[in-house]
Amino acid sequence: MKRILIGIFLLTIFNSIAQSTTIQNLQAVKDGNQTLYNTEGYDVAQIDFELYFDEKGFRKVKNKLGIPKETPIFDSPDFPNVKVIEQNVMENGIVSHSIYFLSTPRWGILKVVAFGTSCSRVPAIEKELYTEIIKKTLPKSVFTSLTVDTVMFAGRPVDFGPPCQWMGPRNLQCPNHGQMNWSEFTDSVRARQMITNQKIRNDDPGKYSVLEQKQVDVIFEGQEVKALRCTLKINIPELIMGGSNVLIVYYVNAKVRDRYVSCVLSQYTDDVGVKTNKLAQLLAQVMQLKE
Repeated sequence: MKRILIGIFLLTIFNSIAQSTTIQNLQAVKDGNQTLYNTEGYDVAQIDFELYFDEKGFRKVKNKLGIPKETPIFDSPDFPNVKVIEQNVMENGIVSHSIYFLSTPRWGILKVVAFGTSCSRVPAIEKELYTEIIKKTLPKSVFTSLTVDTVMFAGRPVDFGPPCQWMGPRNLQCPNHGQMNWSEFTDSVRARQMITNQKIRNDDPGKYSVLEQKQVDVIFEGQEVKALRCTLKINIPELIMGGSNVLIVYYVNAKVRDRYVSCVLSQYTDDVGVKTNKLAQLLAQVMQLKE
């Protein structure tokens, strides 16, 4: 009987993890002494500092993370012996939320798990993911090697031919072949909010001028959808850029298989494949134009 109960208990734990959409939509990348995560519109970073869990350590963490020293720090209402710092920043009319959980796994080490999102906050997601990170109970399948070979894109393995590198979780850059970053959601409203906010935050007349902006028909992972295509001229001469200074950006939001995906895809006009089929090799892996 004891063995059966243990088996049922373990099965219950496994099922709760398997059924969690927060974990299903998660990707993690280990980069040096920090681990980066992306899920449900959240970018998350976990890093350990050789500092003590005291007022002096908290001040140093604020300084290292660029948090204003006057930002209050308070006890977590959900976790004992955990401190929380919350910071909201307005940028181009968009509020970005930053939430920092501070704890100590051992003496002399101050662990920080930082959440950031430009979507509306979902405390349940923050609580669940923080718990999984601290307990080290995340499944190995969510971790992606820094060496890019096969990438899970919205539940589908995609093989990438050109040399690529992770700029962060779900932010893939392939020199001369394009770049894309995306997030996967359970909620369609937050997915639309994410792509809208990314467009607004990217509108920076100090960096580039808009040459053209229009809606185009695309097939994104098998779904016929509208994409917003922006053609931008970067305010840096081609000679300094070392190539084209005209960037084409596609903003796409679509339901793909069992999730909602918000994706920003970009390419320079001289990237491989653009002149022949209008899409760089990376972008062509997940999207086709209907023009």
